[in-house]
Amino acid sequence: MITSYAQNFEDVILWRALKSVERGFYIDIGAQDPVEDSVSLSFYEQGWRGVHVEPTATYAAKIRDARPDEEVIEAAISTDIGFLTFHEFPGTGLSTGDPAIAKQHVEAGFKMNERLVPLVSLQNLLDRHAEREVHWLKIDVEGMESAVIESWGASAVRPWIVVVESTLPLSTEKSHDEWQPHLEGLGYEFVYFDGLNRFYVSEEHPELKDSFGPGPNHFDQFVFSASSKSDMLAPMRQELAVKQASVEERDAEISRLHQHIANADATATKQLADKQAAIEERDTEISRLVSNALETSGTISNLIRDLSAEKLRTHEWWLKSETLQKKVEEIYQSRSWKLMGPYRRTGRVLKRVIAGVSLRSLKSERDSLAIFAIRFVMQRPGLKAFLSEQLRRYPPLFNRFRDFTIAKIVSDNRFRNTFFGFPNSSISYSRRSRTDRDIDARILESSDANRILLDLEQSLKGRREI
Repeated sequence: MITSYAQNFEDVILWRALKSVERGFYIDIGAQDPVEDSVSLSFYEQGWRGVHVEPTATYAAKIRDARPDEEVIEAAISTDIGFLTFHEFPGTGLSTGDPAIAKQHVEAGFKMNERLVPLVSLQNLLDRHAEREVHWLKIDVEGMESAVIESWGASAVRPWIVVVESTLPLSTEKSHDEWQPHLEGLGYEFVYFDGLNRFYVSEEHPELKDSFGPGPNHFDQFVFSASSKSDMLAPMRQELAVKQASVEERDAEISRLHQHIANADATATKQLADKQAAIEERDTEISRLVSNALETSGTISNLIRDLSAEKLRTHEWWLKSETLQKKVEEIYQSRSWKLMGPYRRTGRVLKRVIAGVSLRSLKSERDSLAIFAIRFVMQRPGLKAFLSEQLRRYPPLFNRFRDFTIAKIVSDNRFRNTFFGFPNSSISYSRRSRTDRDIDARILESSDANRILLDLEQSLKGRREI
């Protein structure tokens, strides 16, 4: 299956006759565009190669770019030599070297450019390839077909098939009467007319004539090219245009949706960034609060520990307080505390009386009162004996009273023989026993020792009396 690019399916008819040839060769005179309305492109795609003759510079350049492995001759074919004034009609297939035809196109409103192009004869072109078979030759030169065929000259090269445009430009009027006799004289037989071109087969290849007759059909197994401008495709092109418009509309809708999605993505991205920033800020605040909570927890733990320690110390002090309270209660319940009650009450009275007196005067008055109380007791033997017995139960208190009495009272001669039941107690034992050489001098000089000795002496006296 091949793809047809030609204007009037010329390539389909030629392929039907020559499809058995592998890597054939062609000469395309008036080739024009390398794709649009090209007779040779379907053959090129099947591995064929050839020569292109195109005097229009723009088209010649396009062919060279599209097919760098083929020869392009930028010239016109004619019996003359030198140069030809070529009339170009840009963007059309109407360019020609015939001044009369060019004038008709100008009158029809086509824009024309003129340029000089070199001339080459068909004989010269064919002789360049005399060593190989030329399978088909196409001539499409817009009214100059006679000049091209006449320039064949004496060349012995005979292409297998010759295709010649045989109507006047932009017309169905046939023009082959001028050049067909000359072509028949070269050994070619007319075999097919497609309404625009006439096909001729060389007498050297009569087997090809059976390939011609019906026009392009289903059995030729070809497809149209996407760029084909055949009128047969007009309904398809119209339908395709509608579909294309629908596709473009859909593409526009898709583009709009893409833009909407992009905008939504941008909005979502911004919102996500804002939320992420808020989350990070919240996480920072949470971290700060957690840190503060940990610090507070540490402080609370320290306070709880300190409180526990304080509770423990409080309990210890409470226990001590309980112990001291019991001791105080024991003191309050003791006989000595009760016996000393009058003295404490007397002291309190004296304190209130002498509150305004100086400390020295207070001490003197207190001593005087104590001396008075002691003398009062010593004058009453029963009371003295009772108090003496009670005080002896508390040696520290007894010794203090005794020392005070010795210091303040015993020196008085009136009480020397009556103080606590022993005479001359104010005289130290050391002075009275100075003749006893068996006692250590340090003991005799000590007041404590003297007191002990006096106690011993009193005890001995008591025993003698018994």
